[in-house]
Order: sequence, then structure tokens, then C-alpha cells
Amino acid sequence: TGVRGRGLLQAVILAKPIAPAVVDAALAAGFVINAPRPDVLRLAPPLIISAAELDSFISVLPALLDKAAEEAS
Repeated sequence: TGVRGRGLLQAVILAKPIAPAVVDAALAAGFVINAPRPDVLRLAPPLIISAAELDSFISVLPALLDKAAEEAS
């Protein structure tokens, strides 16, 4: 439903409480994120992350969200 934060430290606010399932799917795909609340994803990449690495996460995020939503159904 939204994004908040500063710089590379970002929070993605979800419409449903599926953040823990998204974290699990992201870890399986090789991305480290966490869920401080059931409906929030926290992204805190290292300062040395490349644009290509950020792009790869952004491209896979919709699939991670879809997978988590399907598992929650």
C-alpha cells in the first residue's frame, strides 16, 4: 500500500499480513529482508550494493509477493 523510509533504508507496507511469508520466499531466492510487523517489509541493503543488485530484487519482488499471498490463501 505504500513505501516509506530514507536512502536505502525502506519499508514496504503491505495490504495483507503476509510479510513473514515474503521474508521466507526472499531468503529462498537469496535476498535478506525482514518483517518488523506482519504487514511491513524492511529493506536495509548494505551501502555497497550495486544498481544491478537492486534491480534484481525489484524485478523478483512481485513474484515473492504473489507466492506469499497464494500460501496465505
